[in-house]
Amino acid sequence: MLNIPLALGEPLHKGWPLVLEDTVGVLIPSARPANAPSRHVFTSPLIIANLVSGVRLIVGFVISIVLGGALGLAMWRWIELDRLLGPVFLGLQTLPSVCWVPLGILTFGINERGVLFVLVMGSFFAIAIALRDGLRGIPPLYQRAGLMLGARGWRLYRYVLIPASLPAFASSLRQGFSFAWRSLLGAELILAVEHKGLGFLLATGRDFSDVAKVVAVMIVMVMIGMLADRWIFAKLQAAVHRRFGLE
Repeated sequence: MLNIPLALGEPLHKGWPLVLEDTVGVLIPSARPANAPSRHVFTSPLIIANLVSGVRLIVGFVISIVLGGALGLAMWRWIELDRLLGPVFLGLQTLPSVCWVPLGILTFGINERGVLFVLVMGSFFAIAIALRDGLRGIPPLYQRAGLMLGARGWRLYRYVLIPASLPAFASSLRQGFSFAWRSLLGAELILAVEHKGLGFLLATGRDFSDVAKVVAVMIVMVMIGMLADRWIFAKLQAAVHRRFGLE
């Protein structure tokens, strides 16, 4: 999947396990015809699939952050809205993301919008609930101190409540990413759209009974999820917590 021909089933030779088209005393078959155009790693199916899935994840996750952040803030601000939407959001959060695929197909069709629909619906509920619960942990003393110092209306949110909500927001992003990543891969696994992502590679491995390809793609998925969590969201959460003296 990286356009690197290997000779794992051939005798040992210089440069093994890479395929050598001509070696001294050892004949190693080439993985491509002599007149075939050269292929590079950056144009390989695995790299292209990672780029496609990455673009979808960024677009869908941004939409989830906007929707989940706005609804989470609204549910924290108005208790009546929280009583109405809170139990519904909790129920929808427990729904497996692949359950949104039929509705996405019927609503948007088998296209990019259907994939983004599944991604957003599978992640923004978790972001809204995590942000709401985190905002509830803000000490009421902050708001009273802001009011006493003259913060009224939008200034109270701009200078007191929104900065105080950043630790909760960072935690909700970390949780929402895991839901978004799983939702995206589930949608790509079922929806065979024009641009092929990691989920499509997993589906082709299943269709052709290629166990090695299935396992390799699963390993790549796990590695991307772990690296994104540890290098991006964990560091962001730690930086915000240190800024507010929580670590």
